Amino acid sequence: MSEGALTLADVLEGLAGFRLEELGQPITTTVIDSRQAKPGALFVALKGGRADGHDYVADAFSRGAVAAIVERDVEADGLLLNLTDQTRTLPVNWSLPLLLKVSDSLGALQRAATFWRQRREGVRVIGITGSVGKTTTKELATAVLARRYVTLKSEASYNNEIGLPLTLMRLTGEHERVVLEMGMYDVGEIADLARIARPHVGVVTIIGPVHLERAGTIERIVEAKSELVEALPPAPEGAAILNYDDERVRGMAQATRARVFYYGLSPEADLWADHIEGLGLDGIRFRLHHEGETLHVKIPLLGRHSVHTALRAAAAGLVEGLTWQEIIEGLRHIVEENGEVIDLLERMVTGDDVILVKGSRAMAMEEIVNALSTESRLRN
Repeated sequence: MSEGALTLADVLEGLAGFRLEELGQPITTTVIDSRQAKPGALFVALKGGRADGHDYVADAFSRGAVAAIVERDVEADGLLLNLTDQTRTLPVNWSLPLLLKVSDSLGALQRAATFWRQRREGVRVIGITGSVGKTTTKELATAVLARRYVTLKSEASYNNEIGLPLTLMRLTGEHERVVLEMGMYDVGEIADLARIARPHVGVVTIIGPVHLERAGTIERIVEAKSELVEALPPAPEGAAILNYDDERVRGMAQATRARVFYYGLSPEADLWADHIEGLGLDGIRFRLHHEGETLHVKIPLLGRHSVHTALRAAAAGLVEGLTWQEIIEGLRHIVEENGEVIDLLERMVTGDDVILVKGSRAMAMEEIVNALSTESRLRN
């Protein structure tokens, strides 16, 4: 286990407010799918639309989970600790696995993650939101920051009230930076995520009509996305990285006490690009400008829209004190979950007419259209 990793004692302290050092069992992973449980896992039983995690507690225990957070009685052998009972008496002899009974499993996961994030005070958190480009920005920003810092990132597109806490539960004493996606369907959701994650840096990509059917209006989406920059600490600790080319995002500067750092294609931005040239399958080439410096950059990303992704990642690097050499090296590579560095230019094409766009299920239509448009230009 990594130094300073989460333990069962930490989970109990986060949920119940008291600590039992005899429960020093390290938590190897926190899961909501019993099939992902392994020795040392914490299983959180959530009731979903198609399945109820309470029906799979025994399965999680059979795979080595040392504890489960539950809301009701389950058919599984474990030592029950009813955290909803204020008159509870603690067992004299502890044994694993534990059944931690709470009134709300999701709320318990969020409380445990909030507690654990607070315990890791030395880590700086970078939150990313926007209508499109969150996942690619997260991947590239992580690649940049990892050139200097031990960096944790959201898995896949874990960007909601479940995924974000699960990511934070993976924090150890070794991590120096965390890069998190923050998604939303309506006002208030990003504010809730920010209360859990306590971000220092907020990156906003672009505002578009994604989730408009739930939010109702573009203005309400802007209000919801602005919650990230509103939650940032004041300068110099906090920094809001905003898209100067999007008027709605640019206007978010009025909503934050943090330092504002603009990126875009305009010389008015703090970090801006010009002379953008597509190089086919070799990627793109452009010039970067910042504080009187000009750099000629070539990176293995496809499409003009990818320049903004690179600018966001570079801005995160600058705000976090990286050198240009570290930033450029990071822009050329991406970090997989296992720590392996791979080349960014990974394309999946099959046959003559079928194109597989590699990305998450949460990719916005605009991102898919951009990818397909670029592919079409390359073929013609």
